[in-house]
Amino acid sequence: MPTEKKLAGTKDPVTRRQLLEVGLVLVFPARAGAQPTKRMRLAHAKGESLSFLYGNQPLFDYRYSPSRPKTYVHPLYAPNGLPITLDGTADHIHHRGLMLAWTNVNGFDFWGETDPGVKGQIVHQAFENMREGAAAEITAINHWVGGGRTLVVERRRLRAPAPTGEFLRLEWQSELRAAGEAVILQADHADRPVKAEYNGLGIRFVYSMNRGRALNSNATAAVERANGERARWCAFQGPLEVGSYGGAAIFDHPRNPRHPTPFYVAAGKTFSYLSAAPTWSEPLKIEAGAALQLRYAVVTFTGDASREKLDRLYAEWREASG
Repeated sequence: MPTEKKLAGTKDPVTRRQLLEVGLVLVFPARAGAQPTKRMRLAHAKGESLSFLYGNQPLFDYRYSPSRPKTYVHPLYAPNGLPITLDGTADHIHHRGLMLAWTNVNGFDFWGETDPGVKGQIVHQAFENMREGAAAEITAINHWVGGGRTLVVERRRLRAPAPTGEFLRLEWQSELRAAGEAVILQADHADRPVKAEYNGLGIRFVYSMNRGRALNSNATAAVERANGERARWCAFQGPLEVGSYGGAAIFDHPRNPRHPTPFYVAAGKTFSYLSAAPTWSEPLKIEAGAALQLRYAVVTFTGDASREKLDRLYAEWREASG
């Protein structure tokens, strides 16, 4: 027979089961007032930029204003909230945070901005989708315009899952489709015989990281040796500010052309740069109406990232991305 007990403030006896049921009712309102679980979200400054945030923590901004010469990511943050990218510096005005560009696309320069040569512009057209939740994601349509003609139609997908305390991952996928005639992506300058091995997806780092150090999937740590070496991934790291250390790695997907890709790595007195450079040795041709698929992940980190940690993160991304 159920044990009976009077509930304070009532006249009638209640069973233990009823007490438990009341207890459950009393608990849920308390939970309703708790802090909501963090989620990935987007903040849109229409016509200018889209911010990717984890709760209220900024992860990176995607900049797409038509007043800019290209669409790109800046700032890109380390997990501790410190920026790791620069935009439009005096020494290299065309360095725009994290960007995808080439110096020679059918004779038009989509990399440089003030140096000699006929310039192209990467122009935002529309967003196909925006999603929030466990991950934040956008798909943008860009036109690569040269001489008043659209040479390439790009479908760019950026996705960011919730960061960990130590790592932040930005997934970058670009489909580059030749809009009319065939397109050739070349790592040189159409107007002068100067190589531009750095073409591709690249990061301009903050000044404090100048003279930082490299690390790639082959365990190469010397910048001079890592520069031009093929690898599944390559990282660059250095001081973010006094007392803080970190950096970023670019992961090259196994389905990318010429995987593992050569990487451009620079760590000089005036600037530091890292790029995945598939046209290091020879151009890439996109036949008329055909498309080139490029898939990368950019991982920022705090502290000293080891080869073992980056190998593990690369394997996780590869498995998740298919």
